[in-house]
Amino acid sequence: MKKDIPKEFIKQYEDIKENLEKALEDIQDTLQLRLSQLKAQKGTRARMVDARIKKPGKIWKNAKKRNIPESEILSRIEDLLGVRIVVNNLNDAESVIEMIHQESGLLQNVEIKRMVDKPTAAGYRAIHIRAETNEIFSPGNINAPCEIQIRTLAQDTWARLSRADLYGKKVPKNITKLTQALSKQLSAIDEIAQLIRDELDRPTGKSKRIKDTDPVSPKRLALLYEQTYGDELYEWNLHDWVLYLDEAEVDTIGEVRQVLNDTKLRDILDRIARRIRKYSLDDSDWAVYSALVATEIDTPTGIKAVKKDIQDQWDEITVQARSQTLPGTIDEFIEDFQDGSLPVEESFSLLDCVQGCGRCGIDILVDTESAAQAVADYYGAEDRLDELGEMIEQWRFDYGNSMDGSFCSYCSYQMSKDD
Repeated sequence: MKKDIPKEFIKQYEDIKENLEKALEDIQDTLQLRLSQLKAQKGTRARMVDARIKKPGKIWKNAKKRNIPESEILSRIEDLLGVRIVVNNLNDAESVIEMIHQESGLLQNVEIKRMVDKPTAAGYRAIHIRAETNEIFSPGNINAPCEIQIRTLAQDTWARLSRADLYGKKVPKNITKLTQALSKQLSAIDEIAQLIRDELDRPTGKSKRIKDTDPVSPKRLALLYEQTYGDELYEWNLHDWVLYLDEAEVDTIGEVRQVLNDTKLRDILDRIARRIRKYSLDDSDWAVYSALVATEIDTPTGIKAVKKDIQDQWDEITVQARSQTLPGTIDEFIEDFQDGSLPVEESFSLLDCVQGCGRCGIDILVDTESAAQAVADYYGAEDRLDELGEMIEQWRFDYGNSMDGSFCSYCSYQMSKDD
């Protein structure tokens, strides 16, 4: 119980809680962006379903069980910060692990604990990544330990079914046998799902040679892609490429080469992609989108079709991100905003109400009216518009944004001095 925890430890926890909240927010923001990129680039299906800071009572209890000295508790409890990611299959889990390894600005001292082939005694399967936040999240303070749990849908199903009945309890042997059996059944589902994904990800067969006069076929296109970009083309990309080329009545390999060599068009589509989703086209994107342009009556119409496709995909990602980050109702949004538990910058960024200061680039709110309208539109709460406007205006004042929404308060002040 909380009353049994020393006051000194509670104070130590409270002193760093603000830094922990900021670190967790930065981790969530970065992971959300990277997961969205993985979906677009590799077809990885992964979503963040939970993120939390461990409560002081649980920290103290775990530390006492492990005989951790009080002075070391907040640096040695591995899951002081916790994030859970659910993926569709085992291959998606590996993509997420690789992404976390590459994201050097996010975490350091990454260690992986695999409990897939060797589950716990009760049958729990997952991958746990243990690491520390970098100092950029909490300068002058401890590097907070963080645990990222990665589960497949089947593994998460087992955990959710079992948690209420098993977690923290001494379980009879006959119940343990049943939970182990359930775990094996769900693991078999994972194996089947992985077989399906393996077939979709398998590089397609290629022709041994091609010439420009050859008719278009999947195997010839696969070889053309390898010759052009030095890489394999996956089945799910090839399917869309063939479909669009057929619709565009592109008949020969030479015609496909001509489409791929249109560097001016690629630059235009790349700028569109970077503006909408914040990262460039890769080669497989370009192959599909160049063919999509060719399906339309003229190039400007084709560019509009590509722009719509990229926007639709990004909107779907954004909707998922909003549903995982924004409160469920307008009342909860207002309550969380007022008590300080709402990640304000992240929430308004998801609602497309944040822009860079015109002078220094720091994030600022576009304007109070637009922000209030965006919240009202999202929740279907037009009748709360005035209330939202008053509330958001107070936030803008606290953060010192300029009245026209173009510059932060510091830059506004400096510019007024220059005048």
